[in-house]
Amino acid sequence: MNTTQRNALATLTLGAALFTAPAAFADTTPTPAPSASAPTTPAPAHTPSAKASANAAKEAFRTQMQVYVAAVKADHAARVTINQTFKSAVDAAITAYKAAIAGTPTSAAKSAALTARQAAVAAATSARSAAIAALPALPTKPVAPTKP
Repeated sequence: MNTTQRNALATLTLGAALFTAPAAFADTTPTPAPSASAPTTPAPAHTPSAKASANAAKEAFRTQMQVYVAAVKADHAARVTINQTFKSAVDAAITAYKAAIAGTPTSAAKSAALTARQAAVAAATSARSAAIAALPALPTKPVAPTKP
């Protein structure tokens, strides 16, 4: 089969597939007739009392959200302070350890300095854990009112 015949056969096959495909994929189920029942959309709530209650709900949400955001910011600030205190205690323990092992100390001096550093880090860790546990619990995040 030469190239011209092959191209003609491919074109013919592609054309046949394009013309018969829409009929093969057509939906054979009939569409239901529209019913004359009541409309399914709810009536719009544009009454003054509905608007007033919606505005009151929005304002209450804004107030609750401001309280929540303030509590989250206070919690974050307290945690930053706790972590800075922990870091400075650990840094002080490391500095003291480096000062103790500077020069040519004995192995007993090195061991004592290492034990002192480990004890200081453990004390700082327990102090940080206790401070974090003493933080007040965060309030639950308020839920936005639904649109009418």
